[in-house]
Amino acid sequence: MKPVLPIFLCVLAHALGAQQQRVDFGFETVAEMAAEAIQDTKPPEAPELPKDLAALDYDDYRSIRFRPSKALWWNHPVPFRVEFFHLGHIFTEPVDIYELSDTHRQLIPFLPDSFDYEQSGYKPGFFDSPDGYAGIRVKYPVNEKEVDDDLIVFQGASYFRALGQGQVYGLSLRGLLMNTLGAHEDFPRFTKLWLKKPRKGEKQLRIYALLQGEKVTGAYAFTVRPNGVTAIDVRCRLFFREGGAAEVGIAPITSMFVFGENSNHAPSDWRPEVHDSDGVLLHADSEWTWHALENLPGRAVKKFPVGKVRGFGLLQRDRDFANYKDLESHYEKRPSAWIEPKGRWPTGTVTLYSFGTDTEAADNVNLFWQPDLDPSSAGPLELAYTITLRLKDPEHELAKVLETRVGQRTLDTGANTVVIEFSRPDRIGKDAIPRLGFGFEAGGLEILEEPVIQYNPVQDRIRVFVHLRTPEDPSENYSMSGQLLDEGHKVSEKWSYLWRP
Repeated sequence: MKPVLPIFLCVLAHALGAQQQRVDFGFETVAEMAAEAIQDTKPPEAPELPKDLAALDYDDYRSIRFRPSKALWWNHPVPFRVEFFHLGHIFTEPVDIYELSDTHRQLIPFLPDSFDYEQSGYKPGFFDSPDGYAGIRVKYPVNEKEVDDDLIVFQGASYFRALGQGQVYGLSLRGLLMNTLGAHEDFPRFTKLWLKKPRKGEKQLRIYALLQGEKVTGAYAFTVRPNGVTAIDVRCRLFFREGGAAEVGIAPITSMFVFGENSNHAPSDWRPEVHDSDGVLLHADSEWTWHALENLPGRAVKKFPVGKVRGFGLLQRDRDFANYKDLESHYEKRPSAWIEPKGRWPTGTVTLYSFGTDTEAADNVNLFWQPDLDPSSAGPLELAYTITLRLKDPEHELAKVLETRVGQRTLDTGANTVVIEFSRPDRIGKDAIPRLGFGFEAGGLEILEEPVIQYNPVQDRIRVFVHLRTPEDPSENYSMSGQLLDEGHKVSEKWSYLWRP
């Protein structure tokens, strides 16, 4: 009789040895998948959801709860925990999610017992369970050592959100947007995610993603670095089908603005202001520009052509609770998102697209980078940038725009007054304020007199008044800008505003 056991042990040892061999998987692996996928004529279609699951309304879907004890890496000596979102409601497209380490790569299967269904009225059957997950939620002790908070969430198309210390959810980030300004917007989606298991003591998380859309595919690498201000290093390589290069928006941010101190008409709301972001900050070439947001009716587009973009973002600059008074939403804690390009980016345009809304449930503000590309380009286009989720503004020495207000000029029904308040940095002494000038562009409106500059001693600010003739056409948007000058030298951010009377 042949010695079966020794042969079996040899085979087992060989298999175990093979398992321990290093798995060479990284950004280039995903990029090869993206390059191959662009050869397909269209992105993959998602399977249909089980009927009972597809019938759930929003509240019932939200009642499906993930069990924290089923989280990935729950019993491992790493500070990250990964929970999974159930498919359902508007989240109908599954994402293949993999765990990745130095020695293995494995698909994470859908497990019904990872969820509590009691309050939802839905119970998955043996033959009609959903195929996969809708996304991931990464937990980490963001605020306190022993408490796992939300750090970053991927769910829906290429959307993701992240939080830093002392923040609550507000704006959203996206891997990419396509044809947002056109008649038919495409929503490319992350079809696969790979979670790189951190080593013991490692305090950053690497996530790879494959993006697929109608006219684009892409490989992404996200390195999430939580440290008070959460930073996300992003690397992407994009491939285009015909016409896709002309539609792409890079590093998009999506937010909400319903009304603020600058809004023309007092809304029927008990709160003074309602917004996740109140302005665009742009650092391009040698200029810092602040564009105050407004909720304009219809669709509005503001483009900022730049040669070298150094940073851009949607900021929540107003951090005073008294200006919101909302104990549930806490708009004063909504994060700002700041994008800093790494390496050389092509010339292009920072584009702000918004549409009118009367509800805070609608994200009506989009900011993104449009590179100058040949529409026939097939790529690849490779870019890298860092996103920071922050409560404080990026630092510079110029006077900052703090408030924008527009209203009827006192005792003059035929005129409007624009009031802009700047911070007073130490470099501008109080005695220097009278000699300051204000370079103002009225966007075609008639300026009634020279701008008036005053010191605001109550708040230690610099206030500027501009009086304008009320325009005859109340349906047109007027693009205005201005900047504080000291003997011709720029001493403030450039103020920018799109106004409709």
